[in-house]
Amino acid sequence: MNGLRTKTTQTALPALSPAMRLRVLLVIGFIVLPHVLFQPPPISVWIALGFGWQALHLTQRLPAPPRWVLILLMLGGMTLVWATQSTLIGRDGGVSFILMLTALKLLEARNLRDARIVNLLGLFLLFTLFLFDQSPLAALWSLASFALLISLLNELSHNAEPRALGSSLKSSLIPMAYSLPLALVLFIIVPRPSAPLFGLPQATQASTGLSDELAPGTISQLSRSPELAFRATFEDTEPAQNQLYWRGPVFWGYDGQRWERLPAEFSLLSEEQKAHSVQVQGAVLHYSLMLEASHNTILPALDRPLNAPEGANLLADHSLRFRLPQDSRQLLKMKSDPSAKLDMELPERLRKLSLQLPAADNPLLQDLGSAWRTLPPQERIQRALDHFKNETFSYTLEPPILQDQDGMDDFLFNTRAGFCEHYATAFVLLMRAAGLPARVITGYLGGERHPDGYWIVRQGDAHAWAEIWLDGLGWVRIDPTASVAPERIEGGAAAAVPSNAAQLPAALRRDFGFLHRVRLQWDGLENRWNRWVLGFDASDQQKLLQALGWVGNQNLKLWGLVGLSLVLSLVAIKLFQRWRAQPKLSPQQRLWQAFLQQLRRLGIEIIPAEAPRALLQRLHRQCPEIAPLAAVFIEHYLSWCYAAASANAHTEARQALVQLKKQAKA
Repeated sequence: MNGLRTKTTQTALPALSPAMRLRVLLVIGFIVLPHVLFQPPPISVWIALGFGWQALHLTQRLPAPPRWVLILLMLGGMTLVWATQSTLIGRDGGVSFILMLTALKLLEARNLRDARIVNLLGLFLLFTLFLFDQSPLAALWSLASFALLISLLNELSHNAEPRALGSSLKSSLIPMAYSLPLALVLFIIVPRPSAPLFGLPQATQASTGLSDELAPGTISQLSRSPELAFRATFEDTEPAQNQLYWRGPVFWGYDGQRWERLPAEFSLLSEEQKAHSVQVQGAVLHYSLMLEASHNTILPALDRPLNAPEGANLLADHSLRFRLPQDSRQLLKMKSDPSAKLDMELPERLRKLSLQLPAADNPLLQDLGSAWRTLPPQERIQRALDHFKNETFSYTLEPPILQDQDGMDDFLFNTRAGFCEHYATAFVLLMRAAGLPARVITGYLGGERHPDGYWIVRQGDAHAWAEIWLDGLGWVRIDPTASVAPERIEGGAAAAVPSNAAQLPAALRRDFGFLHRVRLQWDGLENRWNRWVLGFDASDQQKLLQALGWVGNQNLKLWGLVGLSLVLSLVAIKLFQRWRAQPKLSPQQRLWQAFLQQLRRLGIEIIPAEAPRALLQRLHRQCPEIAPLAAVFIEHYLSWCYAAASANAHTEARQALVQLKKQAKA
């Protein structure tokens, strides 16, 4: 009995040929390849070694690892995942663990059952790719991977040597072609969820972009980052590039080394305070932001924002903040008035904060600013700007290291070389020493306008400027960088630092003609993908359905439409399959069927399997008036079918059929 069971098990689990195992390895490797971009290097190397061992085993006869080696490899892989990801669950740790198990399963795959398990693991990994990347390139890669998986599953179902890849793919592409129209319909009409489909816990990620602290060198380091911050699309009019100040964190307190934000007790505004703190002056600009994930709560907005989108707050310093860290891409509707007046009355507590200076730091700077106290406010501002303009200051990506104490004195009277945060810091401290409330603003300046009509703002466009509070005007924006490097305001960092612009990433430079155009074309494709696929939410769905004549937003109606679409799609697929199952007619056969159809219209009985010449003899007896034209058609038709030398026979036959139709009508 035991021997019978063993024999039955071996029969139920047929061994795979080396060619089929190699096909499984290549398909799973194609699926795993993009995951390498999102895994720690040790994990990627470990997985590559597993795939490499299997490849050498199949091509170079390297011995397969025994069971105890596989167990040790699994334990070592789990330890490696824990050491690099700090967890075995969640998005990062869980996907790394599944990748490790897939590589191990490939090493022990010997029979059909093992291959099918690996195929299912590949299907799971195919979907986990979207947890890391939702770009159009990832979608195309996933479609190709899915086609390969379906073809592999089809090959495994036959349990034979694999066919050529082209014929194997054809068997999977046809069912995919059936499903794409249905997938499109379901994408449009299925009720959209209010939360992301994937809610797996993630490991803590470092925030990117702007920070809640500002120190000399912070922005200059960020200026080398080509990462995308957001894309902005204006609905009607849009400001000039030199007016695109994207407001981020606002800094008030300075300890001699770094700036800090407004204390928590001053941060939030009541609804009554919001109504009185902003006076709209010009036309309100409506725009949308496609904001990339930054893993922090900073929400940049065009200076000066008038509303806070859902999930965010408008703070007392007129910056915007998310209530929770922003870990996914978001499409936000915004409005701003760059000419709005802010805080016409400055509370005493905020006035003290905006005049505060470190007690014993930067004595030369404080002496210089104090000397201007007797001048009118506008004259004090101009004196500081003239100091930057006339004293041979320079704008550089590599500012020299300043002294730990009296750093701004060192900058103003010694090095005289800095980036935007140096000039903003020095200017604000000079204004405070001169008796004017002042604060530092960080954010982004400008961006690159895409030919499709939206603005691309990258982390390298980060900038710092100042705001001065003036009686009767409120907070006024002053950018001291414009006195040193006006090119930065007009054309970006690459225009302001031509001597070391090579240190900037290629995305921030404009000297790559063809490559730059290609990059813009790809960004346009990615922007449309983000807006119309990833950003297709419930409101967009309702607008589209209403445009199509579907009024109402009840889920019951939508699910009814889903059911109707499913039924219609199944009927269409069945009709298409029936049409494909019909025998294909040659051109000669189609022409002969058209001739017989014309005879039926004339009332002539068609006898199945009747030869053409026998039919002609019957026509001479039953309908002699059309027999001559029928004879011409039949002779040319037979010549087209059987006489290769008669090149024009098919043309003559068609002309005879046309004449026959005309005579029948007459």
